Amino acid sequence: MNKIFKVIWNPATGSYTVASETAKSRGKKSGRSKLLISALVAGGMLSSFGVQAQAGRDNGQGVNYGQGTGTGWVAIGEDAKANSFTDTGGGSSTAVGYHATADGRWSTALGAKTHSLGEASVALGINTTSAGERSLAIGASATSTGGFSIALGRYANSTGEFSIAQGDYAETGADDAIAFGRESKALGIMSIALGATANASKEYAMALGASSAASAANAIAVGRNSAAAGVDSLAFGRQSAANAANAIAMGAESKAAENATAVGTNAEANGLNSIALGSGSIADVDNTIALGNQSQAVAAGAIAIGQGNKADGANAIALGNGSITGGVNAIALGQGSYAGLENGTAIGAQASAQGKNSVALGAGSVATDADTVSVGNTTAQRQIVNMAAGDISTTSTDAINGSQLYAISKSVADNLGGGATVNAQGVVTSPNYRLKSGIFGTVGDALTGLDNNTLQWDSLKKAYSAAHGTDTTSTITNVKDGAISDTSKDAVNGSQLKTTNDNVATNTANITTNTNSINTLTDSVGDLKDDALLWNGTAFSAAHGTDATSKITNVKDGDLTAGSTDAVNGSQLKTTNDAVAANTTNIATNTTNITNLTDAVDSLGDDSLLWNATAGAFSAAHGTDATSKITNVKDGDLTAGSTDAVNGSQLKTTNDAVAA
Repeated sequence: MNKIFKVIWNPATGSYTVASETAKSRGKKSGRSKLLISALVAGGMLSSFGVQAQAGRDNGQGVNYGQGTGTGWVAIGEDAKANSFTDTGGGSSTAVGYHATADGRWSTALGAKTHSLGEASVALGINTTSAGERSLAIGASATSTGGFSIALGRYANSTGEFSIAQGDYAETGADDAIAFGRESKALGIMSIALGATANASKEYAMALGASSAASAANAIAVGRNSAAAGVDSLAFGRQSAANAANAIAMGAESKAAENATAVGTNAEANGLNSIALGSGSIADVDNTIALGNQSQAVAAGAIAIGQGNKADGANAIALGNGSITGGVNAIALGQGSYAGLENGTAIGAQASAQGKNSVALGAGSVATDADTVSVGNTTAQRQIVNMAAGDISTTSTDAINGSQLYAISKSVADNLGGGATVNAQGVVTSPNYRLKSGIFGTVGDALTGLDNNTLQWDSLKKAYSAAHGTDTTSTITNVKDGAISDTSKDAVNGSQLKTTNDNVATNTANITTNTNSINTLTDSVGDLKDDALLWNGTAFSAAHGTDATSKITNVKDGDLTAGSTDAVNGSQLKTTNDAVAANTTNIATNTTNITNLTDAVDSLGDDSLLWNATAGAFSAAHGTDATSKITNVKDGDLTAGSTDAVNGSQLKTTNDAVAA
């Protein structure tokens, strides 16, 4: 190609002109012809390559290639188009290249099929398009659609305003987005994608690293193949994954769920609100915490802190290297500590709470049974010191200290008596009870001794039994005088019974005497009946024995008056005066006899048992004595329905039976 031509500014025409390299842009009038010749030569040369560029004025003529309006435009290349604006603001554009088009004011299109649409935009490359105002597209098939955006690289595409897409197939899809790297994508407002195939697809998201992905608003993914999929999530490290809102995963291959935090290589916070800090740490369920290399919290609400420990029960806590909890609410604190069942607590290195609700306190302590507290093990025991006095009551569950236990032991010893004491180990020594039957060292033995030597209730006989050993009967001595009354329930002694027996004997003698007196009185009454005048219903009869009639002798003289009904005697009949005197004497005699009989009857009434209608029984009252003995009473019938009186011998037999 002939290179003796060049494009120079022609001040006369106000446009660029192709001229020979030897031509001068300015000179004398004599040089103009040379310049014209040179231009023609150059034009011929250019036409030989099939390319023509023409610069013209507003009224210039168009040629085969290159066209524009106004002044100041440049269009170079086959079918190149440079728009020139004629308004006062100007805005001539530049199009250089095959089918290059500069449509925008002050825009520049450089390269085959380039197209600058936006004002003051630049399209540089092949098939490159700058559509946004003042946008820049550089690279084959690059496109800058957003205002003030930049697309750099093959097929780079900046859609949003002020966005930057740099790299082959790099893409920005929203305002202020930045995509750096091959096939990187920043599709959300103010999102950033940095690295090959990095993808920040939501507003304010950031993906930094090859194949990193921030697919939620405000998400940040840093590291190769890192992924931040939740709103406000953060994934930092190779293949780290923050899969839900507010998740934080920091470290190679770390994972975090919603509101969870995983920090460390292969750390996993898989539960809601969980935390895993340390290489290989796992917080596998909601609200769990695992802090330390290889620590694991794998049940709801569990906490594992330390290296290689595991909290495997809901709400369990494992704190210390190698500590393990295996039950709900279990707690293991200390290196190698273990709480295996629900509510177990192990505190101290190698402490082990193996039973449900058990507590192991102190290094090496072991609690194997449920609901127990251990401060040692079978080979090593501990004291619990400085313990305050616990409450001692029916409802108290407080622990008691040594002084309280000593006080209790001392009280027991004091109440046992028998010389019992409390030794240095707090043990109550055996008492010595000295009884008549021997010396006993325990309360039980002493009670047995007493039991063998006391009256015992006989449930079959419903009475106390005086049996002793092999003897079915025995004597009860030293019995105090019991009360003797109608309501008394007291036992009586031998002396009281002897007095009773003596009284019974006396009463018996008196009753015998009374009986004899009664018999004598009965005979006297009988004799009196046989020898006395008796009323026969109409009058007194003088019949006696078999005699229907008999004399009445010793009849006192009767009253000898007109109204007298007195009997008169024989002497009255003989002579009234003598008879009256004689009868008076006899009547006096009879009166005396009658008086004696009355006294005998009265005596019988005083000395016999009489019926007391008020008491409803025979009364043994005698004279001024309200009570008296009844003697010579025959044995009464002793049966269930008997109403017989019983005598002293029967009572003695009964008393003997009671005593036995």
